[in-house]
Amino acid sequence: MMLSRVTSRLRTPAGCNSFSTSYMQKKALKALGNKAIGSSSTKKDEAIVSPNLSDPQPNREEISSSPPITSPSKENVQKNVATESLKPTSPASNSTLGRLHEFAPKIVVAGVGGAGGNALNNMVAKDLKGVDFLALNTDAQHLSTTLTDNRLQLGVELTRGLGCGANPDAGQKAAEECREDIEACLSDAHMIFITAGMGGGTGTGAAPVVAEIGYQMGILTVAVVTLPFNFEGTHRKRLALEGIQRLQEVVDTIIVIPNQNLFSLATAETSFVDAFRMADDVLLGGVKSITDLMTSPGLINLDFADVQSVMHGMGNALLGTGVASGDDRCVEAAKLALENPLLDNASQEMDIATAKGMLVNITGGADMTLFEVDKAAQFITSRVNDDDANIIFGSAYDESLKGSIRVSVVATGIDQGQSKY
Repeated sequence: MMLSRVTSRLRTPAGCNSFSTSYMQKKALKALGNKAIGSSSTKKDEAIVSPNLSDPQPNREEISSSPPITSPSKENVQKNVATESLKPTSPASNSTLGRLHEFAPKIVVAGVGGAGGNALNNMVAKDLKGVDFLALNTDAQHLSTTLTDNRLQLGVELTRGLGCGANPDAGQKAAEECREDIEACLSDAHMIFITAGMGGGTGTGAAPVVAEIGYQMGILTVAVVTLPFNFEGTHRKRLALEGIQRLQEVVDTIIVIPNQNLFSLATAETSFVDAFRMADDVLLGGVKSITDLMTSPGLINLDFADVQSVMHGMGNALLGTGVASGDDRCVEAAKLALENPLLDNASQEMDIATAKGMLVNITGGADMTLFEVDKAAQFITSRVNDDDANIIFGSAYDESLKGSIRVSVVATGIDQGQSKY
């Protein structure tokens, strides 16, 4: 009796198909949501069995009851690709139009030392567009007063933020200590203006190091520096001239502004601060004239390659800006640009007539005429002796200049005679 009861439990229930044990295992594996076959199955029974073609196939209802396990078909993949291609392109896409801003030249104005930082502050205060600013100094207190967040303290270990004490050697070592940091600040620049006052410690010693780093990185390097007043003594002037000599070896173009020439513009009522702002405005005008040609929409636009062709490896340079209104304003503006007394370009040692290259930017309002542009250009070209000089003109529109014309000139490759300094 006991044996018959056990046997009856193993019989197949009436009305059910006869399935092999292996098929039941496969059915359980396909039905992902169902539980395992049962606790009575042995470990051997739980092993995955490869498909057996002799096993009876499940009916349609049994297949539909199991969750489908599918891989993307070829049609679905093509459909998804087509759907993705129809999505709108985001502004940050890799298309050329989405990356036009990446091709704009990056121009850096680096103010080195106290005088360089003051010149940089003047440009920031007057909202110069199209450039990045970088302040470098060994004097931490003065560095904190600069109007840019891009600051680099030179010689942290050497000077402890207390300056160089008018020692150019200390300024040079301080810059050498931060060479890697300077390289990082200039890593993606195309052009750098280095402004500094010669005769002190940081400007005289560190500016040539900064220029050398930029020059070796293939950056178009332009230095705009000042010479000290006569009353500052011969020792300071000698240090300044030595600094300029070192700069000339590691820059493409150098522009020197003698502070003594401020007396040509100043009057008895001109304050000391305003007098130095006149020198800073020369740098502002020169940088603005170059950046406007490349970054501001104009009637005759120039690109960075044009600027580079005029300023690369050209040595001594002069720059000036003139604004005039009224009768014959075009010629008056050109004359003021060429005869800026701060640059001392009327002297015999720096004659603009010997220029090998020249950038000319003529800007005016809606009332500026073609004849005025031609007249200003003719006046400037007539001052250059070399028929093969590379003279590049640009013209821009400025709504604020209605009734006036502004002419900016950057003359490069100028022969220098015997210096009177």
